[in-house]
Amino acid sequence: MKLFFREYGHQGSKLIILHGLYGASDNWVSIARQLENDYHVYILDQRNHGQSPHSTEMNYDVMANDLKLFYEDQNIDKAHLIGHSMGGKTAMRFALENPQLIDKLVILDIAPKSYASFSNYAQITNNHAGIIKAMQAVDVQGVNSRKDIDTQLSKQLDNDKLRHFLLKNIERKKDGTYQWRLNLAIISKSLETLMDGFSGLSPNECKVSLPSIFIRGENSGYVMDEDTLIIRKFFKDAEVVSIPEAGHWLHAEQPTLLVKTLAYFLLD
Repeated sequence: MKLFFREYGHQGSKLIILHGLYGASDNWVSIARQLENDYHVYILDQRNHGQSPHSTEMNYDVMANDLKLFYEDQNIDKAHLIGHSMGGKTAMRFALENPQLIDKLVILDIAPKSYASFSNYAQITNNHAGIIKAMQAVDVQGVNSRKDIDTQLSKQLDNDKLRHFLLKNIERKKDGTYQWRLNLAIISKSLETLMDGFSGLSPNECKVSLPSIFIRGENSGYVMDEDTLIIRKFFKDAEVVSIPEAGHWLHAEQPTLLVKTLAYFLLD
C-alpha cells in the first residue's frame, strides 16, 4: 500500500516518523519543522489513518510491509526511524526484519509486549475499545458543527484533551456533512491484534543489535521499569529514558524536551 506522507527539509540524514493509534502525520508537523534543518524528514499516515488508503487488513506484518514499500518508492537506503505508540510497534517490527535499513531507532512510549484488554496492563492504558465505541456512536452526518460532535463524545469520554485529539480525525465532505477519516470498523475489528503484535515472536530468534532508544512519558503507564527486560530481549543495545511531566502523548505535552532528547541521541 502506498501511504500518504509529508516531507520537510532536504538535507542531512533521512528520518521517518510514524504516528500512533488515532493519529496522523499532521500531529507531528511541529516536531518535523524543528528537525528539518538537520534532517530530511518524512511523516507518514499509516493505513486506515489520515489520508492513507483504507484496507480490511490491519496488523503489524502488513504495516511493516507498507513501510518497506515506502523505502523502496522513495529510494531510501537507510534512515533514522521514530515511532510513537502503535507507530512504535510498527517501527519495532520493521526493525526486527530490516535492521540494515535503520541508522538509529527511536520508540516513543510503547514496549514490545501485549496491551490487549485481557492483559495485566489494561488498567494503566487507555480503554481503546471504549474510545472506538464512543466514536462509532456519534451521528457525524446529522450534526452541524464539530462542537456538536464534541458534545456527543463528551457523554462517553470526559477527558477534554482526548476528545480534542480524536476530533482531529473529523473532516467535512463536499456535501457539508462530516465523517471520520479513520477506518473505525477495521480498527475496532483489529484492536486486539494492534494491542499485541509481539506475543508470537521469540526474542531469541528476533534479537537485533541496533542503536535504539525507548523514550517514555514519566506520567504514562505504557512503559514500566520492568519492561526494560523485554525491551532488551529484542533490542539488546536499547537505552530507556523518561521525559518528565509527560504522559503518553509526550510529543504534544513536552515537545521541546522531546526534540532535545532526539537531538542528543541522533547526533551521538
